[in-house]
Amino acid sequence: MIRSKAVTFVLFTICWLGIKAQEPAVKFQKNSVEYAISWDDKVAQINNLTPEIKINGKWVSAKNFKSIQWVEKQGDRLSEENKYTGDVKYLYLICEGHPTVSNFTIQFEIVKGRPYLVMNSTLQAAKSFTLGGVKLFNSVKENIVLPGKSKDWVIFNESAAAPHVGTIMYPYQLNTKKANAGKYSKGHTGVWLSMLINDAKNYAFSFASISGELWPNNFKWELPENDNFNKLKLSARSSAIYEKEEIVVPQGKQIATDAFLVGFWDQKRPTQTLLETGVIMGQNVRKGKPMRMPEPGWSSWHSYARDISEEKIKSATDFINENLKEYGWNMVQIDGGWWTQPGKYTVNQNFPQGMRNLSNYAAQKNVNYGLHISPLRINPEDKVLKKNPDWMLKSYYKKTIDLNDDEMVTTIGAEYVDTSHPSVAPFLTGRYQQLVEGYKPSFMKWDHHYGALEEGKRKDSTMTFLQAHNKTIRSIRAALPDDLIVTRSMGYLFGALECYDAVRIGNDINHPGIKSEEEPYANLTYGKTLGSIEDDIVEKGLIRFARQVSQNYYVHKNIAICDPDAFFVNPFYTVDEAKTHMTLQAIMGGLFFIGDRLETLPDDRLELLKNKEIMEVNKLGVHAIPLDLFSGIDIPTIWKIETEDRLIITIFNWMDTEVTKTYKYKSDFELNGKGYQLKDLWSKEMVPAHKDRLSLKQAPHSVRIMEFKK
Repeated sequence: MIRSKAVTFVLFTICWLGIKAQEPAVKFQKNSVEYAISWDDKVAQINNLTPEIKINGKWVSAKNFKSIQWVEKQGDRLSEENKYTGDVKYLYLICEGHPTVSNFTIQFEIVKGRPYLVMNSTLQAAKSFTLGGVKLFNSVKENIVLPGKSKDWVIFNESAAAPHVGTIMYPYQLNTKKANAGKYSKGHTGVWLSMLINDAKNYAFSFASISGELWPNNFKWELPENDNFNKLKLSARSSAIYEKEEIVVPQGKQIATDAFLVGFWDQKRPTQTLLETGVIMGQNVRKGKPMRMPEPGWSSWHSYARDISEEKIKSATDFINENLKEYGWNMVQIDGGWWTQPGKYTVNQNFPQGMRNLSNYAAQKNVNYGLHISPLRINPEDKVLKKNPDWMLKSYYKKTIDLNDDEMVTTIGAEYVDTSHPSVAPFLTGRYQQLVEGYKPSFMKWDHHYGALEEGKRKDSTMTFLQAHNKTIRSIRAALPDDLIVTRSMGYLFGALECYDAVRIGNDINHPGIKSEEEPYANLTYGKTLGSIEDDIVEKGLIRFARQVSQNYYVHKNIAICDPDAFFVNPFYTVDEAKTHMTLQAIMGGLFFIGDRLETLPDDRLELLKNKEIMEVNKLGVHAIPLDLFSGIDIPTIWKIETEDRLIITIFNWMDTEVTKTYKYKSDFELNGKGYQLKDLWSKEMVPAHKDRLSLKQAPHSVRIMEFKK
């Protein structure tokens, strides 16, 4: 017999890399659903927390259950084991006796010496009902009280969609339009991940999903008192992002929400805390599946859009083989446009000898070959779809979008399948298995997942959009060769992640196409830096891209390899701007693709692609950490790569004016050593420096990438 009791957890501490790590405690009162999560620090307190369930369209407090008890007992782990190896304790809030939900339980997993707990919930239906979500905690008033001034703290909220930018804001901005900005999720809500950071004090709260099987975990920030920026309210909700989608839970069925961590780190740089959070997320969502990266290469989209042909692809293949292979370039990726219509995978007339011929041609040149598809998109004229109209998703948000829209969510010209339909997964699995066997790509870009992830009416009303998506993607991937490299674009950050090697991050740099045949260079926009994180305007181009990818470094080789948009070196950039763009993507350590029409590049721009030092930086496979990400500037300027045998510091001047500045090794570069020798990796020349500092004069829109050696 299990005896109900109030539990007080003993606080343990361990020494880890010189940092004092301490597990959180859950505080509660007997027979009450209200609880608090606290650490042994007066700052680290989250109080006044109460769970809720959305039953038949209404949020119902856990207080409405007849029986409420807190129990400490043995349990199953919610998270994968990692470097925190202390004793594990499990605490349960068990609520019973509601007429619709017979049992609602929240489980807490607490490990001695681990600075975060992991929690999830289960519920069982006493009778059939409609579930709209579960709030594992919410509050009527503030539940976090911050010391200091409002601008001492920043909130980082990840976007639902991997290619879109998360939000970094001050707490007072929860009252501004910035909080409601966002296409796939709003600025006030972190989907999958949210942090509250005091960069100067090295404090960081972290809230992060470690599973993506039911609905996304949404962490929403509010200001209960409009003019009191030190009092914040945070809720944690498992539900559809815009809360339109609900599912039917049949009588007797049990539902489990996805687990997430709640942590507090101090005496550690917040950028390192974000990185550690990414490591923990990846250990749990990848299910041990390794990640593989294609060789550096060329993508057809940016210069040709859908106007591609066999002749153009063969020309690019020849150019790489004859001019760039010895420098590390060895991939041709055919993007959208090889098919007759979006979502209809019959080869168009521009490829008279078919795609297998191109695959064979690339193989003869010893160049790898990649192919673009949109696995969940289908054309309304497809004869299979006409016979099965119930295969189409009935989205709540469907609107008419031009066929040339790059993102192509639900459009008139391209429908998306209802992945909950039992016939859809077998059909798509067979289609893409046949396609891969026939065309033999070594690399695939799976694009346009958004449409199938929209909230809508599905054939199987018991499945969420994420469950349906995961089922179908896993079915397709299981039928394809294990050594096929797959990157996912235009989808949510989580969802069957073990099926992908890489995920797209950052926005598109350009609208595809060239200016003219006289100037056959891809359209480019550098953009303009805006000053501070308080600004709401974000210009398109490299500036916006740099801001976005600076927030995604925690993803790289933890959740998935980072797949940024292609880079450019053509004359629409100055030479400094071209070096800036290429360097930025080299230090990300992920997919490395050039988007220019290679045959048109002047010799001086082609030489940039032959810089072996920069290529070697990318081959390290390590994403640089933007050291000044949370310090309140517009775009981070100082990026650091540190491996066992290499230390590389990159400094960007995003501004439109020259910048002269002295950088201190300890405070600016987070280095404890002195007396380094510095080598510029573009010029290959030594850089003069003092024992403990470096002074630089940088031209507008320029970069210095330097290796530090003792």
